[in-house]
Amino acid sequence: MQPMLVHDLVGRAVVTQDGTKLGTLKDVAIDGDSGRIVHFEVKPSGLLGGPHLLIAAEELVEIQDETIVVKDTSISVASPVLA
Repeated sequence: MQPMLVHDLVGRAVVTQDGTKLGTLKDVAIDGDSGRIVHFEVKPSGLLGGPHLLIAAEELVEIQDETIVVKDTSISVASPVLA
């Protein structure tokens, strides 16, 4: 797999393994010391939206052409963020 740039990921749909759409990727938090991704900030789907979600990097399953797939359990472990 080739390296990806954060701006190439922002705006992609974030879905669980079972296909539940969580929203779109708004941002990625990176640890300044290690350079590793810490979490993904997801803007919820829908007209009313709601608080943004923080999904831990460990929940990532794969990055596809148009979507980012996270574990089905990500819904229960995602932390809301006031945007």
